[in-house]
Parts: sequence; structure tokens; C-alpha cells
Amino acid sequence: MTPGVAATALRGRNAGPGDRADRARAGQLLLGTGIDSLGSGLSAGAAMLYFVTMVGLAPGAVTLAMSAGAVLGILTPVPVGRLADRYGLVRVYVGALVLRGVGVLCYATATSYPAFFAFTLWLMALETTTFPLQQSLLGAVFEEGARVRLMTRVRAVRSAAFGVGAVVAGLALASGSRSLVVALLMANGASFLVLAWTVLLIGRAAPDAAALAGNGTAAPDAERPAPGRPVLKDRRFLGLCLSNGLLSLHETVLLVLMPLWLVVELGLSPALPGLLTALYTGLTVVLQLVLGRLRWTEAATGGTLLVSGAFLAAACLVCAVADGLTAAAWQVALCVLAVVLLTVGENLQMVAAWQTVFDLTPPERRGEYMGAFNTGSGVQSVIGPTLTHRVVLPLGPAGWLLLAGLLGGAAIAFRGLAKGAQTSRTARSEGQGANA
Repeated sequence: MTPGVAATALRGRNAGPGDRADRARAGQLLLGTGIDSLGSGLSAGAAMLYFVTMVGLAPGAVTLAMSAGAVLGILTPVPVGRLADRYGLVRVYVGALVLRGVGVLCYATATSYPAFFAFTLWLMALETTTFPLQQSLLGAVFEEGARVRLMTRVRAVRSAAFGVGAVVAGLALASGSRSLVVALLMANGASFLVLAWTVLLIGRAAPDAAALAGNGTAAPDAERPAPGRPVLKDRRFLGLCLSNGLLSLHETVLLVLMPLWLVVELGLSPALPGLLTALYTGLTVVLQLVLGRLRWTEAATGGTLLVSGAFLAAACLVCAVADGLTAAAWQVALCVLAVVLLTVGENLQMVAAWQTVFDLTPPERRGEYMGAFNTGSGVQSVIGPTLTHRVVLPLGPAGWLLLAGLLGGAAIAFRGLAKGAQTSRTARSEGQGANA
């Protein structure tokens, strides 16, 4: 792809034939992502309550299956990424989406616990693979200056569509109609198939379609780029994965810790967590659209990460103050402020992390490295609820202070590791050039 083609396409100005093609691919990706996320919102909003209240499975058994699936999901992104690097990104990505779609269609008709358990493992093992594959597709199809901007738009579309799906799922559950909920779950399965078709179209029309498809053609050994190190031997990058996982604790803070803290510890209305989640969703959509237009978030990723860590830590400090108050009105006001700070910090962190991983990933091992990077978030989803519930919550204000230090320290560590990794990569490139 010629320099600046995709960037111009995403801006939509002075577009020539190639620019229009890239803009069309971006539009296809956003549309497919929106349909997929709408379906995911339908499923996430209804699945657990459906299997407990309508199918009749025990809540403990349902959460056990989901925990086992989360652990399995940690192990799958790296090997699936290696498959994408070896056999073709589009082929593996489409295959993973089709398997997820078929799995959800089967999941919707499961009436026994063994079937539910098996399909939960199937789906959660695949769930963690498709996002890094999507990042790899963006890195392969779009030029460097356009990747992060398009990724922010993808996340904005995801957040908005997911929220709509969750609302529709709630209305379906409230209706008490089992057939309606099953239909929504099956619609989620169909949404994966729609996204798979979209990815196939994008891959076929991409400038380097043969390489993306993995059609078996290969350049002679002398013409191949020197392969980067396997990700499991790249200690700095593994450190980045760990730091990113710690920074991703903001997900657990919002979805697990804050609801328990607000209702159980502070005694506030059970409706408040839902309202704060709606605030978070709406603000995320706006922030992603705004951040995608700001060039400084791409050029100064280290500084962006530090600002992100400061916002995340500040949100925890505000919660620590609210924990020490007794006036409900002040507690609510500070909680709203904390969610705003948390949302800004999260979105800055994601933009900076995306740019950093694109910069540091060897192109010939992109799937493997993207998979490893996203594993950090998977680890957080397993240990985060226990950490926040068993450690942070019982400590009260001190727990929030501990969490603030952990998030701020993770941001500093991420910046240092990224800087060291970039320096090391530059030195290796210069050494290879001198020896050529």
C-alpha cells in the first residue's frame, strides 16, 4: 500500500480510486463490526439469566463453566495467532468467526448442563482470539497512520452497538418469552457469520490479498524478511503484556468492584451501577471518536500512557474519598466523577497501547504477538474479580489507594518497557542493515 493511502481514505478528502477502495474497506469493517457487536450485546445481556431462570441451571454451575472458559481463553490467542501467521490471517480469522457463529447457534439450543458446559468452553476459547486477529487485519490492510484512528472508530461502533443489544436483551428477558430470548441468541450466532463474510470481502480486495489469504505461495528464502523472535522469548514484550493486563483492571473496577462497593458497602441504590455503566458507554463512544482525530495520541504514546495512568489512579483516589464520607449526595457525585476519570483513563490507555503494539510487533509474527498482548486482558478477567473483591473491597479507602498505586505503577512500567523494546528493535534493525 502506498504511503498515506489509507490515512487519506479515512479522512475522506481528495480521494482517488485507491483511496476510495480503502475507505470502502473501512466502511465494510465498521458495518460488520456493528452487526457483530449488536449480536454480542444481545447474548451478553441475556445468556446467563436465560440459562438460570428459563433453562433452570444452577447459578454456581453456570459461573463454574464461565470461569473454566475464561481460563481456557487465556491459552488460545497465541497458538491461534501462530496459525494465522503460518496459514493466512483471513483464513484463520474467518474460520474462528464461523466456529463462534456455529457455537452460539448450538449454545442457544442447549438444555442440559453438559451441553452448556461444552459450548461455553468452545465459545470462550474462541472469544479471546478474534479481537487480536482483527487488530492484525487492521495492521495488514491499513497504512500506519490510519490504524489507530480506525481502531478507535471500531471501538466506538462496538460500544454503541453492544449497548443497544444489551437493552434489547433486557426487554426480551422482561417479557418472559423463552422463544424470544432463544431467537436473540441465534441472532448473535448469525452476526458472527455476517462479520466473517465481511472479513472475507476485505481480504479479497486488499492490496496484498494473496499473503492475507495464505494461498501457499511463498517468496524464496533469500527474499523473506528475517523472522522476529518468538513472542515467548521476547521478555520485554511479555512484560508489556503483563503491564497491559494490570492496566486493564479498570474493566473489573467498573463492572465488578464498583457495583459491589456502591450497593453493599455504601448502601446506595441498586439502580446506580446501571446508570454509571450507561454514562461510561456513552462517554466511551464520544472519546473514541475524538481521540481518533488527535495526532498527538499516536506521536506521544509514552506520554499518553502516563496521562492515562494518572486518570486511572485519580479515579481510585476519588473513590477512596467517597468511601470515607457519609452524605449520600456527595458519594453519588464523587462516584460520577470517578467513572468519568476512569473512562478517560481507559480510553487513553487503549489508544496508546494499540499504537505501541503496532509499532513493536514484527510483521511476520503479527498474529502471534497480538494474541500474546491480548492475553494480559484475559489474565485480568480471571484474577481481577478475586483481587478486587477479596483485597481491595475489605480494605475500604486503603484498598482504593492500593489500587491507585497499582494502576499508576503499571502505566510507568508499560512506558519504560515500551521505550526499551523500541530502542532494542531499532538497534537490531541497524545491525541487520550494517551486515547486509
